Amino acid sequence: MSTPVRPWQQAPIAWVLRAVFTDPWARIDARERTERCGHVSARTATLITGITMALMMVLLRFGVMDHEFQRDFARGVAFVGGKIDPSWGAFGHKYYRLLSNVGWVVGCFGCYVAIPTLVARFGMGLSPLDCYISPRGYAKQLPKYAALFLPVAVAVGLAVRDPEFLYQYPFYQDALGPLDQISWELAYAFQFFCLEFFFRGFALRGLSPELGAMAAVVSMLPYCMIHFGKPLPECLGSIVAGLVLGTLALDTRSIWGGVTIHVAVAWSMDLAALAHKHQLLNFQ
Repeated sequence: MSTPVRPWQQAPIAWVLRAVFTDPWARIDARERTERCGHVSARTATLITGITMALMMVLLRFGVMDHEFQRDFARGVAFVGGKIDPSWGAFGHKYYRLLSNVGWVVGCFGCYVAIPTLVARFGMGLSPLDCYISPRGYAKQLPKYAALFLPVAVAVGLAVRDPEFLYQYPFYQDALGPLDQISWELAYAFQFFCLEFFFRGFALRGLSPELGAMAAVVSMLPYCMIHFGKPLPECLGSIVAGLVLGTLALDTRSIWGGVTIHVAVAWSMDLAALAHKHQLLNFQ
């Protein structure tokens, strides 16, 4: 009697696609597609969510990403803290670069979390918990995200010798010491919570009642666009990441797996770049 052939032995690629996309999409469509989203119709929620996403992308591009915004934030914090000293450089503060980067994080919080939360609450009647920030069931999903991280870790190891990669990373290249670097990495991690809340929380919750699983496809588009200017492999990888993380967030109703893998990837890229440049424990 012959041994039965498993599905993944017959067609591995088809089995992976079914496990990652087809089956979850069927579950998502059956559960998420409804006539209403909060206190508005599903179609109205899609309109509100889509317009909010577009406006936040504009605000991010022409406000938060503007160097003047980041400079003014750094100088404002320095002034309030009473730490301005002309001997600390052109901008009058020893930690100007760190503070300007933190200004970017604060701006991301405004665009990705604060304003969308207000829109969700008063425009659709949804609380932040409705936007998939509950940690329930998070531990059970960790093996999936660990499996997703492994090929990315390999790719980082291969990319670390690429001059373009080393030009981009570490993200914060002006650290004055370990405490400065660690402070930035913690702020950097918080930025990824903000990003996941927006693209895999607010966006998917507002779009899925009308679009079902295809909400992951729609949210992937602006997510890819924020990677313009990054190395080409990273930009292309954001398409796959957007689809996979969006599908998992909808299927699990949680953004925390995405936060975890994003932080793990970002920290591994920074650490790999610092190590390659012999700056991991050797700061100026």
